Amino acid sequence: MRKHKRRTFLIKTGLQLRYMGIIISTMLVVALSVGWIIYFTSWNRISGTPDLTIDKLAEIFDEVNGLLIKWIIVFGLVIGILSVFVSHKIAGPVYHLERSAKIVASGDLTHQVKLRHGDELLDLQDAFNSMADSLRTMVGKDREVIARLISSGARLKDTINKKKLDPVEIEQVAQELYSIIDELRKVTAGFKLEKDPQPPEEKVAA
Repeated sequence: MRKHKRRTFLIKTGLQLRYMGIIISTMLVVALSVGWIIYFTSWNRISGTPDLTIDKLAEIFDEVNGLLIKWIIVFGLVIGILSVFVSHKIAGPVYHLERSAKIVASGDLTHQVKLRHGDELLDLQDAFNSMADSLRTMVGKDREVIARLISSGARLKDTINKKKLDPVEIEQVAQELYSIIDELRKVTAGFKLEKDPQPPEEKVAA
């Protein structure tokens, strides 16, 4: 079985570029801050030491390294806290969509996803709600047709039980039943139950 190779990496361009910007800007801030700490601290100590020797230079570097480790820990904690809030903009919507998918799968087609303003995946929310609306409409139509089918079947049964076997009336009821059955078939015709066979040479782009 061939593995599908990705050819398009920017699928959700706005979302991906936004998070790329966050990652790159965070890396730049950390890199510039670390560079500034090293340069400022070491330069101040070196320029403030008149009789600079190898031992004093090593002492300065040890001090700079200790300060740098402390700042790296601070940066790590700050980035960790910020990443929780940033990732929640995706993790939160994913959690709500997963929960909503389970609710809809259980049969509640009235459920709607409601994400907060500023959350990511709002387009997916709209698509999910549109899917639920379409399913609700089709199931409602399906129930309506089934109710008409039951009603027509009851009329036919009543006619037969009364032994009023009027060929014209029976034909009319039969035609009505065929019409309803055909309508029911059209209601469910939009559902795809089996996957189309995929040619071996066909590859998924994204």
